[in-house]
Amino acid sequence: MVARRSARQERAQAINQARALIVTGPEELRARFGQRSPAQLIEAIAALRPRPGEVPGCATRVALRELGRRAQFLDAQLERLDELIGPLVTARAPGLLALHGAGPDTAAVLLVAAATTRSGCAAKAHGRICAVPRRSRLLRGRPPAGTGSTAAVTARPTARCGGSCSSG
Repeated sequence: MVARRSARQERAQAINQARALIVTGPEELRARFGQRSPAQLIEAIAALRPRPGEVPGCATRVALRELGRRAQFLDAQLERLDELIGPLVTARAPGLLALHGAGPDTAAVLLVAAATTRSGCAAKAHGRICAVPRRSRLLRGRPPAGTGSTAAVTARPTARCGGSCSSG
């Protein structure tokens, strides 16, 4: 799920960067790529074949092609990760996928959330320290002292988790 989330974010970032290059690039690029869906844009810019010419236009086309190829790579990576996540979710909670609107991604997020809250705190089951401070000076309006660690913010060592680790 971590790899999937970062691939999805990087794909969105590549598309946003490509759109920014198109908007600030030559008029020919705006006319050619301006009104395309993300999938159409990725396909079109990945297929660009920049020819040497005026330096700014050629450099923009090279950058667009590379962003398109990066987005294609990330699309393929997302597909591979979905293929891996699907069977894991099916094996763990087959009924969850039968719910309307619960695909493998949503079901996996729900399973991860359930696993971390089942005992109140995932760290509690392993005897680890809960990193959520009980009363933070930041909440009382005082600036933190020191390095920003929990001990520095609360002026006391971090306590063992005594129940729910949610800050709410």
